[in-house]
Amino acid sequence: MSNHLGQCSAWRELISRIEEYGEPLVSDLFAADSDRFRRYSCALEDLLVDLSRHALDDQDWQGLFRLAEQRRLNEQVEALFSGNVVNLSEGRPALHTALRQPADATLQVEGEDITAQVHEQLARMGELVTALRAGQVFGFDGRPITDIVSIGIGGSECGVTMAYEALAPYAQGGLRLHTVSGVDGRELLAAWSRIDPATTLFVVASKSFTTQETLTNARSAWQWLEQAAGHAVAEQFVGISVDDQAMADFGIPPQNRFFVWEWVGGRYSLPSAMGLPLAAVIGMENFRELLQGMHDMDTHFRSAPMAENIPVMLGLLGVWQISLRGASGHALLPYHPGLRRFPAYVQQLDMESLGKSVTQTGEQVDCSTGAIFWGEIGSNAQHSFFQWLHQGTGRVITELVSPVDEQDCPIDHQALILSNVLGQAEALALGRTPSAAEAAAEHRHYSGNRPVTLVLFKRLDPRTLGRLVAMHEHRVFVQAAIWGINPFDQWGVELGKQLAKQLVPVLRGESGVDQLNPATAGAIDWIKRWG
Repeated sequence: MSNHLGQCSAWRELISRIEEYGEPLVSDLFAADSDRFRRYSCALEDLLVDLSRHALDDQDWQGLFRLAEQRRLNEQVEALFSGNVVNLSEGRPALHTALRQPADATLQVEGEDITAQVHEQLARMGELVTALRAGQVFGFDGRPITDIVSIGIGGSECGVTMAYEALAPYAQGGLRLHTVSGVDGRELLAAWSRIDPATTLFVVASKSFTTQETLTNARSAWQWLEQAAGHAVAEQFVGISVDDQAMADFGIPPQNRFFVWEWVGGRYSLPSAMGLPLAAVIGMENFRELLQGMHDMDTHFRSAPMAENIPVMLGLLGVWQISLRGASGHALLPYHPGLRRFPAYVQQLDMESLGKSVTQTGEQVDCSTGAIFWGEIGSNAQHSFFQWLHQGTGRVITELVSPVDEQDCPIDHQALILSNVLGQAEALALGRTPSAAEAAAEHRHYSGNRPVTLVLFKRLDPRTLGRLVAMHEHRVFVQAAIWGINPFDQWGVELGKQLAKQLVPVLRGESGVDQLNPATAGAIDWIKRWG
């Protein structure tokens, strides 16, 4: 049975409506409806998502809701939360939502109590975190641990780094966190320059515990620490993986092994044991607040009506702008320095999940199914690429994100930040036509009608960050559900990894270049000449 969107009558109706009426001006839509802001905004307590600046009217939204019904979105959401197999290419569920369920929840999957397993790991994490923060975990010379080095890459590192920067005020005066992901050794050397081997705990995070970059860094760290100690250093290593035997083979002692499950994708793994380094530096209570924020959004996503449902509205809007209006990009622009790494985190979530060209049933898709995702701190981006957003020829979804009550920000600074957020939103959406008398009038023209989403919240704290993370997780799921693609696999990255492994012995001089592509062989010859 075809999984193409073109099979849906609601999809064909949306296309026909666009062909007949074109795109209205956002300024005209506001002029015709003074209540537009209220009707096209969604809220979850102190988190507001304003979609009123997108050029859709009631009929457009009703068409998208019909499309969601025809694509059985509600059934797909229930399948996700219930532990059904939603990752069809790998034959497994995607149960990241179970990682933040309360302890009294029940979720049975294939006869196993998933909730109990999750909270068992959280309890073990809590014990280690409490001991670390109390100075009761010691290095090889008997002094307490003061620094944690988290070694991982991709989903095993990105979330921890993002959340650590976002929640830095909650990590002051305690343990220090350093993250290492790059395999060229520079990050590892930089970390070594800042730490004392006798008071450092290394956390090796790899779902499979076979990730080449992670294990290379971990082995180097082991050798460095062992050389400094003059004896075995296993107690100063923690492992996080699905594979207990692989951790044991590496040398991680049983009490220092923490577990994730096959049904946790790397880019969804922050609330699992992968978040242990973060929990250690911000405290388990704050880590649980992060989980609670995620659960808040999970509950909202599962229960709120479509027209009030933040992830559903965002996801449908993404389908509209990308597949029907031709948007090729999504720029996430937070106006808070703590969210500096948030665009990169959501970039991985979005582009690994939605970078697909076949449906769940293996057919070629019949529409665009993703966009280039990027971002930067908004105040910096205004002096960088906003020119392109305002007057360039491409179509991009611009998402402006800001707190409204930052207690540690001087009031005159906060007013300036918010004035920029609102001013940029208005300029992008409404534009401006200069008078003919103005100098260089043709260059001062702003077309407007640039798609703008405004996200406001009270302040950046663990619970709010959790809500923002889960909001994008579920927004991505909605887009994938409508497009009929699998957001939980990432086969596209595998071929490059396989080829890289095959080239290692060639670069080491252990085999020749005869069987290689001429371009690769030529590059290797040049590397050997100058490397």
